[in-house]
Amino acid sequence: MDELIMLTSAYVLFVGLIVGEAAFSYGLGRGYYRFGEAACNVAHGIVYQTVDVFTKLWVMVPFLWLSQHAPAQLPVDQWWAWVLGLIAYDFCIYWAHRHGHEIGFLWAIHAVHHAAEDYNLAAALRQPAFQGILGWIWRLPLALFMPVEMFVGLVVFDFLYQFIQHTRFVGKLGPLEWVLNTPSHHRVHHGVQEEYLDKNYGGILIIWDRLFGTFQEELHEPTYGVTKPLRSLNPFWGNLHFFAELVEATRRAKGMNKVWLWFAGPGELERLAPGATVQVEHAVQDADLKPTQGVFAAVGTAIAIVSLTALILMEAELGLAGEIGLTAAVLTCLLGTAWVLERARLSAPSAG
Repeated sequence: MDELIMLTSAYVLFVGLIVGEAAFSYGLGRGYYRFGEAACNVAHGIVYQTVDVFTKLWVMVPFLWLSQHAPAQLPVDQWWAWVLGLIAYDFCIYWAHRHGHEIGFLWAIHAVHHAAEDYNLAAALRQPAFQGILGWIWRLPLALFMPVEMFVGLVVFDFLYQFIQHTRFVGKLGPLEWVLNTPSHHRVHHGVQEEYLDKNYGGILIIWDRLFGTFQEELHEPTYGVTKPLRSLNPFWGNLHFFAELVEATRRAKGMNKVWLWFAGPGELERLAPGATVQVEHAVQDADLKPTQGVFAAVGTAIAIVSLTALILMEAELGLAGEIGLTAAVLTCLLGTAWVLERARLSAPSAG
């Protein structure tokens, strides 16, 4: 069972946990879920997984090649080797994540995840479609000493662990907060307040943030999202929007700033290319959705999930025509859902 199949199996559990958390939130009157935002988050996850089907070789081939030339490898049958492997893996994840915030074009990829304005388990599925295309570079050195089966196991464990961090129902966890990345630490990471920006990059462990000066304790409830909100529920535009901002900034910038802004941190964008337009549109609220629109979005998302699952589990037997057909079904359903949600947003009284 490869990584994609294990992750797909985990999605069944994820959907159950999301439904349970949403019901719990509704029962307590917390308002942690909005249908439009949750549907958009799930759609982003479907786009990510669909892209992953066709880019997994791009990710794994370099690792497999280097692993074959490794001078030594950790033994997979020893517990201490898995502990060392996890520490090494998480160290690479820390720097990949940190660079994703500090380098302009990498932030354009990663910002998709942070654009979620409701912090809940559904937001964990809002993964960037282009994340895997470059993300493997930071993990490639692990092939020098880590067996492929250990690497795949840690990838899946990391994904599962980070999923459960996206909740507001778990408070601080005492002494565990010193070592592990917890929901409290990760809430800080998603906050847009000045004291929370660019903090707590750790995946499984928080020790790297403590060592490298990027740790911040949760002092109060964060406001979630990005400093310049996306204001769109279209998962395709969501993955392109921040690149479009960079292109527009390149047009405004002068001289070498046109190049530098692609590598500088996102906080430098206004200084390097002043004059950005101010966004005034608002994301769709549940009250803006007509019942028929909500049903259409729910059914479209469900069909996309079923089609993606079939694409992953039956890839070897489908052939090219089958793969194209199921991929087209996934994308068509997501486009329809996005059209309905965006139509509700643009026709809402709050829209600017």
